Amino acid sequence: MPPSPQACRVPWAGLAWAIAFSFAAPGALGADLYVDNVAGSDELNGARRSTARGAGPVRTINRALCLARPGDRIVIAKTSEPYREQLTIGGRRLRGNSLRPLTITSDGAVLDGTVRAATGAWRHLRGDVFAMRPRRLAYQQLLLDGAPLQRVGLISLDGAAAALRPREWALVGGNLLMRTDAARLPSDYDLRHAGLQTGVTLYNARDVVIEGLVIQGFQLDGVNAHGLVKNCVLRGLECRANGRSGISAGGVSRLRAAACNVYDNGAVQVRTEALARLDLDGCDVERDAGTPAWSDGSGGLRIDGEPAGDEDVTRSRGAKRLSAAASLPRSQAAGR
Repeated sequence: MPPSPQACRVPWAGLAWAIAFSFAAPGALGADLYVDNVAGSDELNGARRSTARGAGPVRTINRALCLARPGDRIVIAKTSEPYREQLTIGGRRLRGNSLRPLTITSDGAVLDGTVRAATGAWRHLRGDVFAMRPRRLAYQQLLLDGAPLQRVGLISLDGAAAALRPREWALVGGNLLMRTDAARLPSDYDLRHAGLQTGVTLYNARDVVIEGLVIQGFQLDGVNAHGLVKNCVLRGLECRANGRSGISAGGVSRLRAAACNVYDNGAVQVRTEALARLDLDGCDVERDAGTPAWSDGSGGLRIDGEPAGDEDVTRSRGAKRLSAAASLPRSQAAGR
């Protein structure tokens, strides 16, 4: 979803700064824009890390994307609150070049796509099992206190009470089911489910670096390189608990992920399709018997420089991480 017109409206407080920036010489391009969802305001211009003399951080990442120009760096503060928004990056303005990429950087800020169920959405099914119908059904996640609950595969509502243990869930027949602890209601828990579709969508994007974010709880993918992506890098991301995958590349995309952690995603951890090329370098990708580590539909997935091949989904749950040593840079792995 692109930034809304409201998010891209230029406030009077930042109008002079925006005009001056738009007429800056090409060599002056490449400013820092600051985002803070606790201390910031979208009525500010993002030019300072803290507020002073009418300048200060914006509140939302989408506001910073509206203000950004080629080669800028968007610095996202890690705060006590997740950033509950989804980002679309690409086009002629939101890009960089080989010398100075457009960079979105943080030291661990959380980009979160979850929502709470509306009051009364949960209904009693039987025993300690409750059901609700989320707006998005194809893929889902159910999180408790910000961490994903264990999902159980069911094909019908029959036997749900016996199949589910407390704090487990299933998606069946258009319903999200959860079994609570004895004599408790879903409203007794801090439950959230996937509501926003994709954390970061890259489309017609080039020379973009995204680093240091935690991306979780989106209905489809944490990061989706949708098409026409070139020279883009994901660095040090944690893509977890998304409904379909942590990282997905499709269309004619060329994407590199370095030192990323990808785990607890619903259908597959990493996927490619169409003509995409995705290079995983030094990444830690979860391998679980019920959720394959990758799906290489394009045949363009490379892991530490080698073709990925077919993922073996029959491995035991004891092998929790893909290439625990090989996922490190080769020099570090050799020293283990």
